[in-house]
Amino acid sequence: MNPIFLGGGAALLTVLSWTIGTFSFAHASRIANPGSVNRVRLLYAFLVLGLMNIFISGINPIQLFSIPEASHYIWFGLSGIVGLTLGDFFAFTAYHILGSRRTSLFSSFAPGAALLAGIMLVDEQLSALGMIGMLISISGILLLTASRSEQQAVKDEGRGNFWKGIVYAALGAICQGLGLVLAKKGFTSSSSEINAIHATWIRMFIATISVYAIGAFKTPLIAEFKSISFSSERLKPVLLGTLFGPVIGVSLSLFSANLIEVSITQTILSLLPVSVTFASVFFFGEKINWKSYLAVAISIAGVIILVWRDQLQALLF
Repeated sequence: MNPIFLGGGAALLTVLSWTIGTFSFAHASRIANPGSVNRVRLLYAFLVLGLMNIFISGINPIQLFSIPEASHYIWFGLSGIVGLTLGDFFAFTAYHILGSRRTSLFSSFAPGAALLAGIMLVDEQLSALGMIGMLISISGILLLTASRSEQQAVKDEGRGNFWKGIVYAALGAICQGLGLVLAKKGFTSSSSEINAIHATWIRMFIATISVYAIGAFKTPLIAEFKSISFSSERLKPVLLGTLFGPVIGVSLSLFSANLIEVSITQTILSLLPVSVTFASVFFFGEKINWKSYLAVAISIAGVIILVWRDQLQALLF
């Protein structure tokens, strides 16, 4: 099958998977501490992905650690720290304050971050038209932040400062884009091949170590684990989000990024706010004003221009 269709299909399935994960983690982050949700779900994802690798690849637990080369641990590890330890901490805090729909809109920041990092790490190029696309995408975000109704809605919900949520959502998206490029570097930095599930496991392994190392200084980790794992109300959304987020979704996103350009994968992933917005309306009955729809449309249009900058430039000029 054509790599573009295979990689694009994997990216679309990632969007569907992440939509389910987004609502699950948003709910979990509102009934439990966002940092605790991030730590516990990384631990579960690390264990599940490890078992998947052992059974699917037919390797033993020792080979799970020994097969990857040092370069794999370096690049996938950095990807895990940036995209999962830091990025998801910011995203989960934003979920707590802004909710799933508003936070998901900031995923349109990720393609720009991926492209800028790609220029430095994997020799991707940015033209003037690409810069215009980035600016258009950012203008869609600015439209949301300028909406008084959105600000008032967050204030009425009483879950935190609107602008803190905005900053954290932006940082989460930027870290996601950087993390995907670092993962792409992991696939290309070695002569030996590694499958997407094993690569995802390495990301989870290093991210889990780093997030628990940080948390050990300020959090009773065993009590934190029990508070989520021994409560069905908290555990259900964490497990559902883990399955569709870091296990299925992240594996599919790395599979896609390994087949096609990172910026194209990230563009398809930027459709997440469209999927989340429609799900919010049709399944949860959320009322959304026209400015929010316009913000989504502008952001997606900017991302499309960013990704197809070379083709558009050839067509127009």
